[in-house]
Amino acid sequence: MGAGLGLVLAAGGTRVLAGLETKIPMLATVELDWAAMGFALGAAVVTGIGFGLVPAMRVSTVAGSERGASAGREHTRIRNVLVAAEVALACLLLVGSGLLIRSFVQVLDVTLGFRPQQAAVRIDPGRDFPNRDARHAYFRTALDGVRALPGMGAAGLSDTLPLGRNRTWGAAAKGQVYTPGTFPTAYVRVVSDGFFESMGMTLVKGRTFTPNDDKNGPAAIVVNETLARRLWPGEDPLGKVILRASAPERVVVGVVKDVRHLALEKDAGGEMYLPIWQTGDYMQVELVVRGGNEAMARSVLRGLDPTLPLTAFRPLQGLVDTAVSPRRLIVLLLGGFAGFALLLASLGIYGVISYSVMQRKKEMGIRMALGASGAALQSEILWQTLRLVGAGLAVGLFVAWATLRMLQGMLFGITASDPVTFGVALCLLTVVALLAGYLPARRAARLNPVEALRME
Repeated sequence: MGAGLGLVLAAGGTRVLAGLETKIPMLATVELDWAAMGFALGAAVVTGIGFGLVPAMRVSTVAGSERGASAGREHTRIRNVLVAAEVALACLLLVGSGLLIRSFVQVLDVTLGFRPQQAAVRIDPGRDFPNRDARHAYFRTALDGVRALPGMGAAGLSDTLPLGRNRTWGAAAKGQVYTPGTFPTAYVRVVSDGFFESMGMTLVKGRTFTPNDDKNGPAAIVVNETLARRLWPGEDPLGKVILRASAPERVVVGVVKDVRHLALEKDAGGEMYLPIWQTGDYMQVELVVRGGNEAMARSVLRGLDPTLPLTAFRPLQGLVDTAVSPRRLIVLLLGGFAGFALLLASLGIYGVISYSVMQRKKEMGIRMALGASGAALQSEILWQTLRLVGAGLAVGLFVAWATLRMLQGMLFGITASDPVTFGVALCLLTVVALLAGYLPARRAARLNPVEALRME
């Protein structure tokens, strides 16, 4: 019955996983595998038979020679070992999931370099243009039309958004000589005036682009702090010149704070921003808006090109959510496994302590008849619970410390030996163990010695 319920849960869980929007390749094609289901069902049956066979073979012994006697030391030791193993496994999974959860929180707390509350939409036209000027005129008309809408805070264009595709170009500082293999490169973004404002990016010094940064204006470029430090360490980058092969020299007019374009876990590399009106080297165009009415913005864009394949404006927060989705999925899965392990460990502790209390009823009845208090018996049983859990925790914490170093590559902002995570897991398991042992201990404390002796 348990295996059947597990298969039903597996079927539902697989559908949920396949429907998640993540960067995990081919997750949408995941489905139940009959071989895996057969293995799981067979493992459940073999486990049930294996753990039921020994008690079944000893039924006659238990019913005869051991009737009314306390459990033998061997049987008690086996039960204790099994429960300690459950506690150790739960400890390992709790520490592992705790490390990933703390790392996940650290990732979400990083400084993005932009405000993800903005929205963006692709506005690639459904037609070709005879020349660059006609193409630029189309995008300029679209941008000005959206900016003119009531309540619109800011709007700008870019050929790529953060946490998306990337490309690098050579970026050499004029007047510097580079040896082979040291020629600097940078991620390039082709953007319009208003882009930095619509993204909520921070200008460190200088200026951002204006409508005058067009083909008639001087070749301008904006760099991020990382590229500025790399090309001109300790110098003011404003007014410096960047060289590119077969391209005009560009003068640095502004420096902006770094943006995490690659991933939330990775620091920004060198980035340079080119005015879209001074280049035609871009493939797609994204319109980023801050504030305003999205429906009115769509109507403006549709008026320019009725064939424009517009989809709904999507918040940039969706890009952030998609970027962290693989990490979130791993956290959820391992957290779920840890939760199940904690539940099984608590049930195991409760079962062992309850069985121990039942087997010792006669002993407890005699002790209470001789003057032992219920509180003393309760404390003794809780202490027994702590000793049992302590053995499992000692093994579990050591195994976790020794094996979870393999997670270091998946962690961000913490180490695999994070003391806070280990301490929380230790406290949580101790509290759960005490709660699991409290009910049998409370039942023992309320034991009536006369009834206990009469039952024996």
